[in-house]
Amino acid sequence: MKKIIIALFAAMCSLFASAQTTHEFLIHGGGGLSTLNYKLPAGKKTPGFGGEFGVGYTCIFVEMVGIHVGVDLAFYSSAATLNGAQVVTENLTDSEGDHFNLHTTLNEYKESPKAIFLNIPVMVQFQTGKKHKFYAMGGIKAGIPLSFAYKVSNAAITNEAYYPDYDNWLTEQEFAGFGRFENINSVGKQKIGISVALALEAGGKWNLGGRIALYTGIYFDYGLNNIAKNNNQPFVSYTNSEPAEFTTHSALLSAANKINVMAAGIKVRLALIK
Repeated sequence: MKKIIIALFAAMCSLFASAQTTHEFLIHGGGGLSTLNYKLPAGKKTPGFGGEFGVGYTCIFVEMVGIHVGVDLAFYSSAATLNGAQVVTENLTDSEGDHFNLHTTLNEYKESPKAIFLNIPVMVQFQTGKKHKFYAMGGIKAGIPLSFAYKVSNAAITNEAYYPDYDNWLTEQEFAGFGRFENINSVGKQKIGISVALALEAGGKWNLGGRIALYTGIYFDYGLNNIAKNNNQPFVSYTNSEPAEFTTHSALLSAANKINVMAAGIKVRLALIK
C-alpha cells in the first residue's frame, strides 16, 4: 500500500517537471492528547493520552507547496464513568420461550477503552522562508482500526426485563439474570469502524545541513464520523439455559450516541531530502 501511494504521488510530481521538485522521505513521532471523544447520556468522560509514529513522503513541486502522504500507527485512550445510564438489549428469549427486552441501568460503572488505528494521511503542505522555514499542513487522515479493547472495574448494573406480550416487568429474579449485580469486572475486544479525520499541523522546518531537515510542530486531528456506527454487539449477552451467567460487553459502544477520535500534541519529523 505504501509503495503504491508513493508511486502515485511521485508520478504527480513528474507533471511539474518544469519546476524544481524536491522529494522528502520522513520518519516521525508525536504525542499528547489522543482520545476517544463522545457524549454520554448520564456520566462523565476523562480524556486520554497517546501518540503516533510512522513514515511519510512529501513531494514539494513548487518552492512553497507540496503534498504529503504517510502511514502512521496511532494510539488513543479514554475513561468513561456512567451513573444512571440505561442500555436496552432487545428481542431476548427466556427459558420458557417468552420474548423480552432487557433494560440495564449502569451505576458506578467505569470503563477504560483503548484503540489502535493505522492512519493514512493525505495533506497539502505550505512553507515559507529561506534556510529555516515555517510550515503548515492540512488534509484528511483515513484510519483503519486495528484494535479496540476495554476494561471494566468494580461496576454495578441493574437488569430489568420487560415482556411486551404480557405488558409485564420482572425486576428481582436473580436466578433469571434480573436484579442488581455488583463487582462486575471484565475485559474484552470489539469491532469498530474506519475513522475519517480532519488533520492540521504547523511549526518550524530547520535545515540541519546537507540533505537533512528537522520538523518540529503541533498537530490537531478531529474525527468527522462515528466509529461505533456499525457496532452490532449488544451490551448484554444472555443465554436462556444459564440466564444468571450473562456476560457484558463495552457499554461505551452501546450507550454513547457518537464516538470519534481526537488528538492534539507535539510532533517531530526527520526528513531526508532528495
